[in-house]
Amino acid sequence: MSWKEMLPSEANQMLNAAKVRCVDVREPEEYADGHIPGAVNVPLSELPERRSELDPAQEWIVVCQAGGRSTRACQYLSSIGYDRLHNMSGGMNDWAGEVE
Repeated sequence: MSWKEMLPSEANQMLNAAKVRCVDVREPEEYADGHIPGAVNVPLSELPERRSELDPAQEWIVVCQAGGRSTRACQYLSSIGYDRLHNMSGGMNDWAGEVE
């Protein structure tokens, strides 16, 4: 596994320190219902076509609703060479930080 599992509280600390960016792999309707401020929305189903929107040199926290889709996104991204990935376990269900 070439990514790290991360608790929502750890993700919040890293995002507040502006060391990472966040990609939300939920569908647009879910994203619109509330997401982490500044998160880029690239649904898992569109990830292969839209991966160029995610800089491989950037460190990314990958988020979904509960952690399943973000795990699959990490599997895919790591298979094509992304190595600075964090999967936020529990997803938005466990997120206690700010939402926009």
